[in-house]
Amino acid sequence: MNAPRPPTAEGQLEFLRSLQRLLDEGSFTSSYKFALLHAIADLCLVKGEDSGAELELSTADIAEQFVRLYWPQAIPYPAGNDAGILHQNTGRQALVVRELAEYHNRYQGSLVELERSRSDWDNLRRRVEQTVRKMPLWKLQTVGSERLEFLYENVDRGGSVRLQSGVAYCFRVFYPLVTDVIEGAWSHFVQRLNPQLLGQIVDLRSFLFGSQRTSLAAYRPLLRAVQRGRCFYCESDIKSRGDVDHFIPWRRYSLDLGHNFVLAHRGCNSSKSDLLAAEEHLERWTERNRTCRDELEAGFEEGRVLHDWRATRQIARWAYGQVQRAGGQVWVQANELRHLSGDWRRILSAAGDEAA
Repeated sequence: MNAPRPPTAEGQLEFLRSLQRLLDEGSFTSSYKFALLHAIADLCLVKGEDSGAELELSTADIAEQFVRLYWPQAIPYPAGNDAGILHQNTGRQALVVRELAEYHNRYQGSLVELERSRSDWDNLRRRVEQTVRKMPLWKLQTVGSERLEFLYENVDRGGSVRLQSGVAYCFRVFYPLVTDVIEGAWSHFVQRLNPQLLGQIVDLRSFLFGSQRTSLAAYRPLLRAVQRGRCFYCESDIKSRGDVDHFIPWRRYSLDLGHNFVLAHRGCNSSKSDLLAAEEHLERWTERNRTCRDELEAGFEEGRVLHDWRATRQIARWAYGQVQRAGGQVWVQANELRHLSGDWRRILSAAGDEAA
């Protein structure tokens, strides 16, 4: 049996063409199809690999991603003297949004607290999963009168889909581009459904999908404690408040997960910017998350911070792999950059072994 191989350049272009056709020609009566595409892309990052192999995704995992995507959207959007939850369906409000709004109120906006309540979390996930199976999963690839089955076979039933060879690879390689296009199309769809509430609003996308402007101040005391008051990057004392930095830059992956945060001098944070940190910083990051594992996770739980070390590590593996394939550079210090070596694989593999 032949080992899986990444798609050719032409195969990758064909994937992008098919995705564009889906967004341009597909029938969208709700935002579910946008959410499904985004969820698949997210799961390819966390569960996929770069071999070109097929990837099976369960509807339960897709439902969890739906909850994470729609959670910030299930609250009223303030507009002038009026406010209301944005419509995500051409008819009555989308069922997933209605259900999430109930849980949003019940748990005062804390997704972490909802996940802690296993009975409520499992119940919500099952209900969203039923919607995923009934609505977008088997209708996503319908374009006009034909089916464009380039993602997975439409069997019209079941609790999982198997992504075809090369699909997970393409979602991983083109993740920033793909999610940018999906979020743009999703925002445009929601704006067309809510003309009275939104008018000519220009910041809708930040409301729907989050913004790096979100305050990270709540993370500072915990990070200062585990780092013993020192800058994560230069390791000298932080005499001011310090900046909370996304170790894997927010621009590359915009879900805030606790293990990804470090405390740094403002100068170090500014010069690192949206670059990946060099291997010595990566090794120190994995070591910090290993040796301070209990302290960090207790702090995350107390502060209601989303965290998943396995998923964070997988995202790091994807991000560093992308830079290496592109022949890109990583940040060392100040204005010093260098090309990435292959040592990052050993570092992240060791971190996986230690966590097992």
